[in-house]
Parts: sequence; C-alpha cells; structure tokens
Amino acid sequence: MADKPLISFDYAIKYLLKDKGDYEIVEGFISALLKSYGYKDVKIISLLDTESNKEDKKGRRSLADVVVEDEEHNKYIIEIERQYKDSFIHKACFNTSRLIVDHLGEQMDYMKIVKVFHISLLYFPVGKGVIHHGQTIIREMETSEKLTLHITDSDTGEIICDATDILPEYFFISVPLFNDRLEKEIDDWLYVLKYDDIPKTYHSPYMKRVADKLSILKMTPEERTAYYAYMKKIYSDRDELQAAETRGEIKGREEERKKHEEERKKHEEEKKSMARKMLSKGTSIEDVCDITGLPLEAIQSLLL
Repeated sequence: MADKPLISFDYAIKYLLKDKGDYEIVEGFISALLKSYGYKDVKIISLLDTESNKEDKKGRRSLADVVVEDEEHNKYIIEIERQYKDSFIHKACFNTSRLIVDHLGEQMDYMKIVKVFHISLLYFPVGKGVIHHGQTIIREMETSEKLTLHITDSDTGEIICDATDILPEYFFISVPLFNDRLEKEIDDWLYVLKYDDIPKTYHSPYMKRVADKLSILKMTPEERTAYYAYMKKIYSDRDELQAAETRGEIKGREEERKKHEEERKKHEEEKKSMARKMLSKGTSIEDVCDITGLPLEAIQSLLL
C-alpha cells in the first residue's frame, strides 16, 4: 500500500463525503460515468442515511448513498459499492429495492419514487469489457416497440416525465479489465480506480484535485491509520473469500471423487451380478470374463 501515491478511490469516496467541500471529486466521477450514457452533469445535494446503510453486517454497507441533481433539476439516488463477490448482481438488486423503499418512507406515495443508479466497483474480471450497463426497457411483444407512459401535470397538461424512466439502472465496472486507453473522461477515472494514481495525460478537469486531495503523503497520521485499517479489512475479506472458494473447490473435488467411486462400485456389482447369472447357467469362465470384462480372479472368487 505504501508504494501507491493515492489512496484507493473506493475509500476516497467515503473519505471525501465527510466534507461538503470535497464533494466535487465524487461528483466528477459520477458525472463522467452518467455522461457516457447520455445523462447530464450532477451535483450532490444530500447524503442518505438509509436503513440499509445503517446495517453493519459484512458485505451489506455501501460506500455511498447520495441524492444528486442535474442541471435540469432531475433528482436521482446514486449508490456506489465495492465488490469482491460473484453474487454482486443479487446484492445490487437487493440494495436498489431497499433504497427505493427507504427513500419512500412511510408516505407510500409511489409518484415520489426517485430513480436509482447503482454503481458496483468490481475488483475481479467480469465479461469482456470494463463497464457493463443495464436498464429495464419494456417493449410490446409483437412489435418490440418501447413502452412510453407520459406523466403530465394535472393543471397545465405539460409532460413531466416518462414513467418507465423511473426504473433503476446498473453500472458494473470490472476494474482489472480496464485496457489503459485514455480516450474520454471516464477513462481517467478508470485509471485512478485501477492504479491508485492519475494518468500522465488526462481529459477530466478533476484530476489535479484528485492528485492533491487523495495523496497518502498529505494525510494526517490518524487519517493514514484509518486508511490502512480499511485496506487491511478489504484484503482480509478478499483472502477469506478466496479461502472459502478454495475450500469449496476442494470439497467439490472430494464429493466428485466419492460420486465416481460410488458409481464404479455400483457398476462393478452389476457386472458381478451378471457374471453370477451366467455362471449359474453353465457359461464358461472364459466367456464370462470376455462378456463382463471382469478379471479371472474376480470370476473365480464368485465360485467359492
């Protein structure tokens, strides 16, 4: 960890959200990602203290749950988390559902549901590319035409939004698969995620601020101690997962070996049963050996 010039960006997200003056770095990352898929720049307007965020069970807490607003005053919930587990899609589904319910609260006014963007930082290879994006699109069965449901203002009749846009969207970023090509702004952030450093040439106006604010050398001793404790836990959780996977593989191989052994014994007994019947009908030992494939000693033992 000491040879890295910057703190890990996933830790930086938690670190930066402690101070409103540092929100802009996290905003820069979120905006670069959303802009890659046609959305506008966003600003963080509040942090969510959701029930799911309060849970302290292993693997349940997110890096950040924030409410953002774009220049057209559209509000969204952004969830960011770090994942080492193959169950990341199930967790993403669970978390977005919980965020919607938590944010809705006791009002139960479904018209107040805010769109959720879930961002998973995956530190293992997934698929064949670095960013995987998904959203629910509802289409007519025969024509495949996309369903559009306009919500209008009851007073003016003005279209407010498309109701289908409220469904969550998911971004799964497989950090190790970043190809190091710096062609657009989001690539600068992928480089930071992968190397804990800023690229020598970059597109994002936030990179100088990232280099300054996230420098390990500029952290106080207390901040550095907290960071190393976080990274130690990350490595410990990862090692524990890998150990569990190894144990699972060993157990799987042992179960497979036992299964093959049981099948071999069953097949052997079936051949012996056939041999007994053949011998009882006067078939020669040589013919029984040829037909069943049993060795001569095994056939002779059946005669005892």
